[in-house]
Formats: sequence, C-alpha cells, structure tokens
Amino acid sequence: MDNQLTAFTPSAPNSVPTAVLDGSIMRRGWTAKAGSRILESYISPFDATVVSRTIESGIDIIGMTAMNEFGLPTFMTGAEEDIHEAVSTVAQGKASFALCSDVFGTYRFYAPEKGIVYLHPTYGTVSRYGLVPLACSMDQIGIACKTPADGFKFLSIISGNDPKDGAMFPDEHYTYTIPKRKLTIGMPAGILERLEGAVRENIISFSSAFETREIELKHFDVYKQVMCILACAEAGSNLMRYDGIKFGYRDPSYKSVNDLYTYTRTNALGLDAKLTAIVGFMVLSKENYIPLYEKAMKIRRLIKESLRFNEYDIIILPTSISSDSYENLSLYALAPLAGLPSVSFSFKGHGIQLIANAKNENVLLSALETVR
Repeated sequence: MDNQLTAFTPSAPNSVPTAVLDGSIMRRGWTAKAGSRILESYISPFDATVVSRTIESGIDIIGMTAMNEFGLPTFMTGAEEDIHEAVSTVAQGKASFALCSDVFGTYRFYAPEKGIVYLHPTYGTVSRYGLVPLACSMDQIGIACKTPADGFKFLSIISGNDPKDGAMFPDEHYTYTIPKRKLTIGMPAGILERLEGAVRENIISFSSAFETREIELKHFDVYKQVMCILACAEAGSNLMRYDGIKFGYRDPSYKSVNDLYTYTRTNALGLDAKLTAIVGFMVLSKENYIPLYEKAMKIRRLIKESLRFNEYDIIILPTSISSDSYENLSLYALAPLAGLPSVSFSFKGHGIQLIANAKNENVLLSALETVR
C-alpha cells in the first residue's frame, strides 16, 4: 500500500473517527492477551499492520476489548455465552469501528443482533501481521461498523499487500466502488426451506431488488464438520507455542520441564482451548490424519470448486438457522473455508449474510447501497 494514506472522513459531520481492537490484535505497549490467562502478561513489542495503517489515516485507537479465548467458540463445551464486546462497543456508539478476527462467526452473528454491520474481507487482502494466530488458513481481520459506507472506506485504508504477511495478494491498494450493473443473488433453496416463515420472507424481500437464481450449496451439510476438523488442527498447532518458556504466563510451582509445560497449560488455558488442542492433536495423529484431516482438506477443495460465481454475484444466507450455535456454524464456515468476503447486517429486524467471490467486496457494497 502507498505510504500516503488518504485521511479518513466519517459520514457524520464534525465527528472524530475512533476504533477499538479485539484482544488478538497487537498495539505496541499494550497487553495483547487474546482473551487468555496464558497471555495476560504479554506486552506487544510492535504494532500490527492494521494498527499502523489505522493510526496513519487519522483514526484514533482508543482501547482493546474482551473476547473469547483466542476467538474460539464456546459451543464445544457450552461453558458460557460468547463474548462480543467489540461489537457492543460500536453498537453503543463508544467507537466508530472495531477491528476483529472472526474465524467461527461470533462477530458475524452478533453484529446484526446489535444493529450494526460486520465486514469480513477476502483472505489475503488485509495483513495478519500482528494478529495472535488461531487457524492461520482462515484468520482474517474484519471490521465492525455502523454504516457500510464508512466500513468500506476504512477497509480501503487497512487493505493492501504487506510483505510481512506471506499469504497476501500482490495488490498494493483496493478501492471499493459500486459496479454499474444489476446484480444476481444466488438463493440456496435447501437452506431457505429450513427457515421460519418470517426469516425466509425477509430474505426474499431483500432479494427482490435484484435478479435471483435458485442454487444448491453442495456439501453444506458437512460445512461445520470440515470447519471444526481443520480449524482445530490449526489451532492446536498454534497453541503449542504457549509453554511458559518464551513469553506469557509461567506457572511458578514447576520443578521440571515437563511440570512447566503441564502446570502452565493446565492452569492458564481455558476449557475451550484445551479441548480444541486435544481435538487438533487427535485429528493430526498418525491414525486419523488420512481419514479426518486429509479428507476434510479434500472436501474443502470440493466446496471451493462447487461455487459458480459466473452464474451469480452473491450468495445470500441467514445469520441463524437454529438455536444451536454449532448448527449455525455451517452458515459462517463458507467464507473462511473458501477465503471469500462476506458482510453481515440487519434487515427489517432479521440478520442477513451476503457472500461474494474473492476480491469482489464491491458487489457487497453495491447490494447494501441498493437496499438501504
């Protein structure tokens, strides 16, 4: 990205734009504990790339918010409700934006519930340098915001190639404008049939402003399983670095190296992190690597190849199909599994999620501006 960043001008006159970070994004001199006791004493030695670009654009970063431990969902253990303080901070008007990493859909679910918008950009367009990693092939920093117009302005500031992140597209800068053509929305019939009447009618109402096409999301019934297998495998590998030796919490009662590892992780990792690590190690074990991990990777490829963005511009989904958050994971798995951009928002009191092809955030902006 150009060093000369355009200063951000908010939609509301005479207001100073501000942002908060969720606990997984580093700012130099701040504690970046990612919601975990094991990092409660870790002080970031540098700024994340998104932080540097935010500050250079004239947006003040005013605080860091609480989050689920490492961004993990709580449905695996049912321990407590997910933490979504970043979303609530924007909804309450305490900040203009929140920068968050949302692998499992926590922020994408709660943003419409709170009446705001969550932008999840294409994987590889926003740098992850300075983000505490969870599942590296799915980690992506997104934006919680009040209005789509402001959100996409902010996205144009933080996006663009960063040599410190090796998984990025080469584009130096992205400009999000509205394409001058009528969009086609793909309507997943099998999913819409599962919805309550009011929710289904709301999606149909939103889509009426566009051309529509009935589509099938192949492999949808295993989205959540593939997501959990792969995310747990990656998260388990990332959690191995928290051993009490290099940084973070160190249990004081150890007498040997084995004690150090065991006591530190036992006392400082939460139940969801422990279970995720155990599942991840099981998935990557010699006995399960081929039947679980390799098979899930093959299905991930089939999911990507099954999408037909040459036939439609956007896939529309609800933000909830069940009171069971594990079942709802199927709705949020597609974007991180395929590296696609999405936007979640409220329409007539119900949550809607739109997903576009990679690097096609423009059509998401167009759809939101068409029906507002």
